[in-house]
Amino acid sequence: MFIKKEISDRIEMLRFLMIFGVVVLHVPNYVPLAETGTAWFDLMKAFFQHAVFRATVPVLTLISGYLLFSTSLYKTPLTLWKKKLGSLAIPFLVFNLGFLCVAYVAQAYLGIKMSYDLVGAEPATWLNAMFGATSSPINYPLNFLRDMIVLVLLAPLFGVLLRNLPFLGALLVFMCFYDDNDGALLLRDTMAIQFYIGGLMAMRKWDVLALDKYATGMLALFLAACVIVIQMRLINRTPFVLIAPFLVWPAASLLVNTRLGAWAIAHSKYSFFIFVTHAPLLMVLWFVYGKVAAYLPYQLFWVAAPFAVAGASIMVYKLATAVAPGAFAAIVGRRARKPAAFVERRKTPRPAGAPVYSQEARGRLAGA
Repeated sequence: MFIKKEISDRIEMLRFLMIFGVVVLHVPNYVPLAETGTAWFDLMKAFFQHAVFRATVPVLTLISGYLLFSTSLYKTPLTLWKKKLGSLAIPFLVFNLGFLCVAYVAQAYLGIKMSYDLVGAEPATWLNAMFGATSSPINYPLNFLRDMIVLVLLAPLFGVLLRNLPFLGALLVFMCFYDDNDGALLLRDTMAIQFYIGGLMAMRKWDVLALDKYATGMLALFLAACVIVIQMRLINRTPFVLIAPFLVWPAASLLVNTRLGAWAIAHSKYSFFIFVTHAPLLMVLWFVYGKVAAYLPYQLFWVAAPFAVAGASIMVYKLATAVAPGAFAAIVGRRARKPAAFVERRKTPRPAGAPVYSQEARGRLAGA
């Protein structure tokens, strides 16, 4: 299915904004909603971390389902799994196991405390830390990739339902996954529902821009829902999580043709790398902050940390694509884009007598 540029641009814009929101969501220290204080900063922090940016994963999951089922890739399971699992499993293993090694050294030799106590841990703890078998992996944001791997494996089955029994299939998916009925298959159960609905929107060719004319009202509804979550200290946010993407998507149209929207689109290529690296970087920043906390207000740290993490990740991305584009592209699931200078060199005329490679061969040679 052809995706209009207007839609693809919004997806690119939201991808960056949502990933930045994920970083904000994970800035330490974590305070449960029930324990949130009444000071203005406590309420503002809770507003973003327990409400506004709780919409990030639902939005990204809905988009993932929409994009996957906008193609016919789900009809050829082996091709789908080879393509998608490579783009998910390799980054998951590289950035989770890499962090695992660093975390073990930090615990064993530096005495740094973390959510996972690896020194002397039971095999089950190691299994979860390494692969997220029944709980979050040690690089905890990567539970999103872990669950996406499961959804990609289920995509051909979802495709059968979407083609033949689309609405009954939605009911079946809801019944199977809502309220943790699937056990440990998915760590975040609502993702299956949102992934399926994204596929439903793609395969039924719904007009996903239809609600844009109500963008201001949708934004107001979303913010009102966030206020209710904080005001009522709602521990069960499942209803909020399920409806949030359908409020955020049209509300995002308010950023179309704005400087912020254009900037987010231009920086979307960095989104995935920011996502897989932000937890370790936040851990380092939190450790450093602990050494200077007496001189630096926590409020300043909380505001500055997401920008510092995003900036550091972007700098590393640019350096890696310049120094080792092929290797870097491989570890981030072939998402890295080549530097402009490299692309310009590839556009220069081919010398007479130079060998002609197929597109597949060119891709292998370039590491694309």
